[in-house]
Amino acid sequence: MTFTRHVSPDEVLRRYGVDPDAARTLARGEASGLYDLALRGGTVLRAGTAGGWSFCYEDVGGAGSRPDALGALSRGTETLSLLRGGDGTNHLAYWRDGERLDFEIDPRGGTSRHTGLAPALRAITRHTGVSLGADDLEGPLLTAYLAEPAPRHSPVAGGTRTSAAERPPGAIRPSPPAKPR
Repeated sequence: MTFTRHVSPDEVLRRYGVDPDAARTLARGEASGLYDLALRGGTVLRAGTAGGWSFCYEDVGGAGSRPDALGALSRGTETLSLLRGGDGTNHLAYWRDGERLDFEIDPRGGTSRHTGLAPALRAITRHTGVSLGADDLEGPLLTAYLAEPAPRHSPVAGGTRTSAAERPPGAIRPSPPAKPR
């Protein structure tokens, strides 16, 4: 889920890379066809507003945790992103005007990339003044499907190679291709 200050839901979708004219106002239950698409690759974006902030909720996918999306969302404003990972970790990030800043909350008082869900939600509510409930996320919201971006890779003998910019810190670097003899 992302929260972006002083940006309309239409503009939020545009910054994710979706034409807002392709979006429809749907309740979650009405979007089942879009969820079927997202399970094959992509995400369903559901955007609304509360208290001067637009929020965008994703049941499937993680577009709102990607640096390129967060940079675009926060351009000229600020964005908070909360990702509940499939591995049980939660990632809270704060971006302002295209840059990630420290805002990560740890229930023990320090900072961490991973935090409990309740402390992260409390931090978001304190910062934004917005508290959303299940009814807010189930009801009618501006809804659109976002296809997964095409993977960026360069061909090498025997497969693909990921660029250094795409690898997470500490990732194993692929071996260079063998030179012909």
